Amino acid sequence: MKLGVSLWGTYHQKDPATAPSLAEAVRSISRLDACLGVEIWGSRFRDEDQVSGSALSDLVDACRGVGYVTQHVQGRHWSWNPTALRCEIALAQHMGAETLVLHPVCLGLHDESDRPDWPEIRRIADVAATQGVRLAVENMVDSMWSLDRILETLGDDPEQTNLGICIDIGHAHQSHDAGREPVYNYLERYASQLVHLHLHDNDGHDDAHLLPGEGTVDWRRVTQLLSRTNFEGTAVLEAHHPELSPLESMKRGLAFLVGFQSEPDTR
Repeated sequence: MKLGVSLWGTYHQKDPATAPSLAEAVRSISRLDACLGVEIWGSRFRDEDQVSGSALSDLVDACRGVGYVTQHVQGRHWSWNPTALRCEIALAQHMGAETLVLHPVCLGLHDESDRPDWPEIRRIADVAATQGVRLAVENMVDSMWSLDRILETLGDDPEQTNLGICIDIGHAHQSHDAGREPVYNYLERYASQLVHLHLHDNDGHDDAHLLPGEGTVDWRRVTQLLSRTNFEGTAVLEAHHPELSPLESMKRGLAFLVGFQSEPDTR
């Protein structure tokens, strides 16, 4: 898999007055390793407007220096809003992002009684395809019902639908809808649709976004399973350490993951 870093860890619980610009955050990742990918957001913080003007131009320029770009839908757009989704797709195309990650609620799926506008969702996925952006629906806690419903309704071949799955390892680890080994069951169930990963750890209860290895996820098994299923997509570290700078958190988390990636599959 192709490793990268989400900008989430750069801004989580940070002071907006002292936090770096999006472009500066991207450049800090490219200086660490130009082969790393980056997952951007349309703004640094949820209550900020989408990046524009010279800040947008600077961000586009910064993203040219990374291994790949993915984009995550802004928090203010975590609801069914076709206009906002189209704006997110346009931004992703402008940024050169290959994947746009969104939550089930962005498609109108809050609970099992919801009735999404499937024809409009198909049109949005088609618009994204024409702009070279693939949509990836991220699992939330106990969200197999929503992922299954999307695949059953729209189709389960990302090459045909332009809609794949992003498995968030931390969210899967908290889930109770996938048996006693939810992380591995999520990964196996959606292996054919898996295009992207969010990598972070927790204790199985709180969505703490710990660095890999600081919670109870069995990362050796995770990497071995991804190897057996021939996963060749993108994966970003979406974590932070409260006592480390964002850069030091990146270094520690990536070093841990690279160490497991290099281990042979002995199963």
